[in-house]
Amino acid sequence: MTKLSPDATLRQGGDLRGLSADRSYLDLGTCVNRYGPPPSVAAALQELDITRLRPHPYDAEQMFVSAYAEYLGVRSDELVAGRGITEFIRLLGRLLPADGVAVVVPDYTDSIRSFSNHLAAPADASDTPDTRLARIAEGMANYDYVVISNPNNPLGIYIRVDDLTAVCRAHPESTLIVDEAYIDFTTDGVRQSMIFAGVPNVVVLQSPNKLFGIAGTRTGALWSGSPALRESVSAERLNWPISYLDALVSSSALRSPEWVSMTRHRLLTTAAEMEILLQKRFSGVVTDVPVHYRFVAMDDAIDVHAGLAEAGIAVRVFSKKQRGRVTGLRITAPRDDEFHQLAAALSG
Repeated sequence: MTKLSPDATLRQGGDLRGLSADRSYLDLGTCVNRYGPPPSVAAALQELDITRLRPHPYDAEQMFVSAYAEYLGVRSDELVAGRGITEFIRLLGRLLPADGVAVVVPDYTDSIRSFSNHLAAPADASDTPDTRLARIAEGMANYDYVVISNPNNPLGIYIRVDDLTAVCRAHPESTLIVDEAYIDFTTDGVRQSMIFAGVPNVVVLQSPNKLFGIAGTRTGALWSGSPALRESVSAERLNWPISYLDALVSSSALRSPEWVSMTRHRLLTTAAEMEILLQKRFSGVVTDVPVHYRFVAMDDAIDVHAGLAEAGIAVRVFSKKQRGRVTGLRITAPRDDEFHQLAAALSG
């Protein structure tokens, strides 16, 4: 078997540049919905008046914000638009005092990079909703801001809104910053967002990129009940935070409720079937998580990653040698018609 470089652990999901250029891969390393984009996006692009690309995108931000506010069920003036969740994480990393922020790890790549204080589980301990919630409470007792992803990236662990709300109420002097990139994939979708928790000390980061399969565009929003925070973040953005094409694609996708319901159900069903398949081969599968991907903890992740790549399957590999990581693989649910490829690779 050809060994892949440990540098593979430095590549984010969907980055296939480290793999052979001589073959195609089923990319299960990115957490983007493989059924997307919805047909409404193709229709919008086919009808595109290219003269709209000539002027600066004066109305693009409002086009996106209006569509996203309607989808989320919030007021548009409570949202700040940006180029995906990553932009907001990096902006907050510059705006907030470094010694006053901690991130509960493992977590998203840019959260780990942007915030140097990490709240990790004890060595060799398995994470659960309860252990993560305990670290959040510990963090909010000692830091002005605590950053989490919920559902967690890469583990998929989800902490219930009621539990997070209770911690926020117990520590009103601290603010919880919640990356909800994958909340859409949970059974009730954005209805489970911390936006609706009714506590003032929470900031929510959202994006339609993953669910709607449009990560090639860069759209996202920061929600906060604090006008001062929204104004501070807005002032740090670059000019033209949303392009016209970004706004056109995202607003078209966001108005596809039937497609959302159908694809969410299909993905979660396939993910449950994939979980069973993975458990037949690996002992470290994180189970019973409400997302469309699964994390498999293992010591030989680099070798398994390479073996799957030889079988034409690309997955995301992590190493605990890097701060804020645990060693293992994150695998996204394929489409129905792709499942046999994963099954064949895992049985090989």
